[in-house]
Amino acid sequence: MEHIVQPDTDGEFVVIRLLRHYRGVHHRDEDDGALASLVALGQNLRLPPAGSVALASFFQLTEAVLGRSLVTECCCSCNYSADERAVIRLLGVPLPRMTGTGTIEMPHGLPGALAWAILSVRSLCGAILSLPTRPFPVGDPACPFVHPLGA
Repeated sequence: MEHIVQPDTDGEFVVIRLLRHYRGVHHRDEDDGALASLVALGQNLRLPPAGSVALASFFQLTEAVLGRSLVTECCCSCNYSADERAVIRLLGVPLPRMTGTGTIEMPHGLPGALAWAILSVRSLCGAILSLPTRPFPVGDPACPFVHPLGA
């Protein structure tokens, strides 16, 4: 009898695996082949190559907007870092109708390039990345990526 492998279709799991891989490769400054290894991992997780590339661009743009690297847990951790939780929420939240404006779920708004990156990820990853909407707390204008100094 052949072993039946359940496909990895949990959107959060896929995003976190790719984000941790992305940070691990960039932390070691091994940019040669970094995108290819990310695409290969994405394909193992049933993600189309264009979806993995879109996620890599989203991660890079998020870091550029923040002015710092995203902080992740170690690759084998079952816990999510504050940045990992924020990335998941950002990918699942309804986007503002106009660039640079906020919503109840996202009072600080988003730069246009980051909003387009999110739309690209959603479009290119399809149903595999369908994330539950997790709105930012109402009345909390703080960016979910802000974390205490030294963390």
